[in-house]
Amino acid sequence: MSGKPLHVIIAARAKLRANAFFNHKSLRFTLAWLRLIKARKLSDLRSQRCRAVLLFVALTTPVSGFGQNVALIYDETSHYQSNFVDILSSEGSSTAVHFKRLSSASLSIDALKKDPPDIIISLNNRSSNQLIASKLPTTTFHALTTLSRSRQIAPCLPNCLSALPNHLFFVLDQPVARQLKLMTLINPRIKNIGLIVTEHSTPYWLQQQNTTHALNINKHITDAKSIRYQIDSIAQSSDAILAIADTDIYNASTLSQILLTSYRYKTPVIGFSTGFVKAGALTGTISTLHQLAQHLTEYLRPFDQSAPHKTLNLIYPKYFEVFTNRAVAKSLNLHFPSDQKLTSTLIDDENTR
Repeated sequence: MSGKPLHVIIAARAKLRANAFFNHKSLRFTLAWLRLIKARKLSDLRSQRCRAVLLFVALTTPVSGFGQNVALIYDETSHYQSNFVDILSSEGSSTAVHFKRLSSASLSIDALKKDPPDIIISLNNRSSNQLIASKLPTTTFHALTTLSRSRQIAPCLPNCLSALPNHLFFVLDQPVARQLKLMTLINPRIKNIGLIVTEHSTPYWLQQQNTTHALNINKHITDAKSIRYQIDSIAQSSDAILAIADTDIYNASTLSQILLTSYRYKTPVIGFSTGFVKAGALTGTISTLHQLAQHLTEYLRPFDQSAPHKTLNLIYPKYFEVFTNRAVAKSLNLHFPSDQKLTSTLIDDENTR
């Protein structure tokens, strides 16, 4: 069949677009005629050309169209991890993601090597240690962790792009800029900030050095034993204390003393969890399990143009909300907008950077 029918088809389609065929019967006849020509044209294609076309389609179809196979490793006895797994599975149900749940207690590296998934998600330190030691080339996400815990298994953090290029750490720590901005919204008179870190969470200090602010940050490196003797002078010399998610400082044995001492000197504490704020911290930006799952799910869509660029090993929570303790605010004679208003203000501030 010559190339002439192809020109006829193109011309006919152009006329159709220009509304040249107003008669309904003529339109049906024309469409039927076009389909007949198309069928004859296709039937003359050589089988080799058909195979080439099919191969091209297969090669250009995004892998995400077939679905991402994700191995989700977690501790089944942990209520916290189990809840996150359920939420993450629900978040991923609307995408082409297929989760395979694996117990960290019976994790087999050999099984992962034999049948490698597209992505691995690890929710606890035990499995993360095993995965890093195994040197699997699979892209691996470490979630529900903190900067301090992550550095104990990956000392190269915050920058492991050379040593661990296929490992991403989704930490629970809130970005410094976000917490500092919240402080200024709560009390614009705050100037001197006490930042308490351990050797494992020291990179949090590096993050704040790249943050533009007019606050004076006083760094204190300590541990769970020493903080008992340092908290008095830190609270006395600070307008506020910025607490970070480091259990070597803030744990069941030290928390009450830290909060009582800060309360004695009227020094508000900016917390990192709902429980911490309820226990006596003034406020904090908090990321819920739903928000953490939403953020992680975005990284499971590699062909989505809206997906973030994977250029850093250390990833801070993207979604958050402000949580405050109004009883503590009242005792400190502080008055500020609602939690919802504070949240929207912080979101607007981050979106305009």
